[in-house]
Amino acid sequence: MKRERRSNRFRLILFFGLILILVLAAAYQFWLRDSSFVEIRKLEVAGVSTGTEEGKQIDQAIRTAMGEMTTLHVQPAILEQELDRFPRVADAQIETSFPDSATVTVKVRENGSIYGEGSEALLIATDGTVLGPADGQEESLPLISDGDPPAGAESANGSGSTGDVLAGRALNQALVLGATPSELRPYVTESRATADGVRVYMEDGLILLFGDPSHADQKWRAAAALIADPSFDTSSYVDLTVPRRPGVSAEAPIPETPDQVAAGDQSEPVSG
Repeated sequence: MKRERRSNRFRLILFFGLILILVLAAAYQFWLRDSSFVEIRKLEVAGVSTGTEEGKQIDQAIRTAMGEMTTLHVQPAILEQELDRFPRVADAQIETSFPDSATVTVKVRENGSIYGEGSEALLIATDGTVLGPADGQEESLPLISDGDPPAGAESANGSGSTGDVLAGRALNQALVLGATPSELRPYVTESRATADGVRVYMEDGLILLFGDPSHADQKWRAAAALIADPSFDTSSYVDLTVPRRPGVSAEAPIPETPDQVAAGDQSEPVSG
């Protein structure tokens, strides 16, 4: 009898324990996680400067999205939807701190180059994404001189729309120009696609052959080391296709004809 009463008592405790767990789970799901107690009141946005109109819009979009969340009910899809209209934003991560604090860390795409000229000029990010019209930044960034327009071009002039990505020869050039060290960027004027790969032209006459865009950062470091040498002739032609052993000559090979360039451009763009 005692054993049976003990067993019944255990079942009763277990039953009420399960009921309590269900009540607490329901309270959390349908009340606590969306209650004003865990409302986000202290929001920090990192990685975006509000010194520009675009930065202010991104900051406001983040705050609008986060206003629909709490520290116990984070919904990244809402933030992603709000930021989809900003090609400048590459990624955004949310971190919360109970009960009312959150930080959104934004990774932005940096300006890398210009594609096109005149009213059709486009601002291109370092990864080849179209950020929008150049808006007068043509003088401060190098020009992608040739190559196909952005993939999925939708604008009336065929130059592509914001958020598109360059392809083929144009993408290869964008990746090389995007890897340019900040101290050298003001001296880079343009890039061109050749049968041997991407050529970059400096304002002092120096021509750099990168080949494909793989290891572009290493190739730029090799170029920077040469340029830093006081005895280096900056009117030279430098082959950086093997960055550990750059080749220097007095002048560049004779430019290829358009047919030769097209024949040498059969491979897909290489990122890196």
